[in-house]
Amino acid sequence: MRFALPTLTLAVLAAAALPRPASAETILQGRFGCHSQEVTDRLFKLVMAGDESGFGQLLQGSLANGECRNWKPGEEVRLESRTMTYGCIAPAAGQERCYWTPLSAIEKPN
Repeated sequence: MRFALPTLTLAVLAAAALPRPASAETILQGRFGCHSQEVTDRLFKLVMAGDESGFGQLLQGSLANGECRNWKPGEEVRLESRTMTYGCIAPAAGQERCYWTPLSAIEKPN
């Protein structure tokens, strides 16, 4: 037996799958970001675990090899993608790959 999805459901699913244009944002809180969401997540897990040495080593190595970068307040960026906790942002000028950064870098605290 086949089930058909209502037309409205299909339209909603199609709209959700469409790429959204990048939005212009400004860095509000200094943070780091990494090309790989996994590296960003690993760094924050090290912080949460209180492993300052592991965090420092991974961050310094990732900054040195270009995997990660630091963002400074006032920098103009474009938000290309987001999850519940991270946004993938890139400098507003240019076509540089985006960096996964906590959304707290661009969102005002409540």
